[in-house]
Amino acid sequence: MCGIAGTSLNKLDAKLGQDVLKMSNFLSHRGPDDFGFFKNHSISLIHTRLSIIDVAGGKQPIENSNFVIAVNGEIYNDLEIRKKIKNYKYKTNSDSESILAVYNEFGIDGFDKLRGMYAFALYDKKNNQLILSRDEFGIKPLYFTFLNEGLVFSSEIQAIVNLRKKEYGINKKKLIEFLQIQYCSGSETIYKDIFRVRPGEKLIIKKGKIVKSLITNLLNLKKKNNYLVSENYINNTLSESINVHQRSEVPYCLFFSGGIDSMLAMYFMSKLNLSKTKAYTVKFEDQTENPEGYLKHLSKKLNTEFLEISFGKDDFWDSLPFAAKKIDEPVADYAILPTFKLAKKASQDFKVALTGEGGDELFGGYGRYVSHMRPLIKKKKYFKGSFRKLNYLQKKLKGWNFDLDRVEKNILNLPISNLQRFQWFDYQNWLPNDLLVKLDRCLMTYGMEGRTPLVDKKVFENFFFLSDKNKISNGYGKFFIRNFLKNKLDFYDSFKKKKGFTVPIENWIPEKRKILEEFLPKLKCLQIFFSSDDILRLCKSLGYKKSAVKPLWHLIFFSAWYLVNFKNVDINGSFFDIIEEAV
Repeated sequence: MCGIAGTSLNKLDAKLGQDVLKMSNFLSHRGPDDFGFFKNHSISLIHTRLSIIDVAGGKQPIENSNFVIAVNGEIYNDLEIRKKIKNYKYKTNSDSESILAVYNEFGIDGFDKLRGMYAFALYDKKNNQLILSRDEFGIKPLYFTFLNEGLVFSSEIQAIVNLRKKEYGINKKKLIEFLQIQYCSGSETIYKDIFRVRPGEKLIIKKGKIVKSLITNLLNLKKKNNYLVSENYINNTLSESINVHQRSEVPYCLFFSGGIDSMLAMYFMSKLNLSKTKAYTVKFEDQTENPEGYLKHLSKKLNTEFLEISFGKDDFWDSLPFAAKKIDEPVADYAILPTFKLAKKASQDFKVALTGEGGDELFGGYGRYVSHMRPLIKKKKYFKGSFRKLNYLQKKLKGWNFDLDRVEKNILNLPISNLQRFQWFDYQNWLPNDLLVKLDRCLMTYGMEGRTPLVDKKVFENFFFLSDKNKISNGYGKFFIRNFLKNKLDFYDSFKKKKGFTVPIENWIPEKRKILEEFLPKLKCLQIFFSSDDILRLCKSLGYKKSAVKPLWHLIFFSAWYLVNFKNVDINGSFFDIIEEAV
């Protein structure tokens, strides 16, 4: 897992060439083990390396014959590709080089044969073209912008922002979208003129211009049997995925939430590994349940050693400025705060963590899936704005759903089931732009790789196309997976409601109502759409209106993100320190 950056230029610029090398300073946390670069008259490739596979010989960029490549990611079917493609002369044992092998053999269509998480920049010397690409799920990030001299790309936005003195303003359309749904969708980011390479996209670039864009669609995968979901079918699919996601030359651990998905990972890791799995979990302040005894019970049954990290209200407010800075693009997912703390602790002993991310989207686990499957409300929208119950604010956020409406209309025409449409909407939006951003930034901030065995092509192919009734039954999502765990783990209640990394913001934010009333209405960055009176009214409503908590949380997170990224406010204080300084 690494950081990549570089350029495709339409004219020579010696100063820009030197400045581009400095981008590595903003990516060193992603790759603290090594640094490499390639440069010619128009192309530059930068790589900061976190060594996981071929630790000794996998230095990048990899240059072989007519190709040069810089990769952020892991190719899990590297060994299989090497067995099949024998006429390519490999120079390293790095899994990243299998990307060059499939490109050499099949051209750009060869990328569809990759199984893994990746974002890469491949320079084809013969055709004098640069190819930027991301995996089909968008597990790994990649951004780009255009300068007068050509195109600049990077794993993280801050490397682009700090390349030049150019001011990247706020994209107001995307800010409105963020305030409503806590992330930004599509190719546009919240920064004007900075874009994402979309999940599954392949951009062909010549002399600083995009000449072609191709997208791989996961729905084109071969559909598996829609009805038979045997225990062996589940066992073989998930065991194989967990196994390949454990390929590593360095130790790995598990992030455990106590829910279905991380429990699946723990179960299979305990079966596949002789040594104990080390699992990191969060205990929230004032938690009424007693997880300690529960975890001890699990540790005996599943050959697992637990490390419990406490997270309280002081952690919440103190870590907010740091999280807002390190998240790079704003994602107001409150789970990022405990995940940062978890990653900081785990990174002291591990470079790799497996997680249960993506299980809800795959198996049909969200409560909104269950409710949408009820016959009388099938026509509800796939997404909801956080301000929908606050009309005096909602009316000031017009046009926020334009991009999502377009996605929804396209999905309605797909030949898939009703539930699969909701799932596919989340695969296109929520998963790559919220959950996977959270996982990537939280772990990579500490030079740690997050692996997602449930966000995988083979697993998707085997489970996504299963019938709706397999996934949702008797009011339960993930029905077939719950039954699988019930049969395998008699000591684990798979039908119990998941707690997970659920930060109790309904308690912690209203407790600070007075100080929020004092400072938030004075912040200029929140007055782009709302008046001071609007913001004060929202703060006051915390005392009696539960629907005010989440919209206010989005304002809180945006204000923290804006102050530390645009006003360079010191991140060492708490949230209340930085807003007091700002006003």
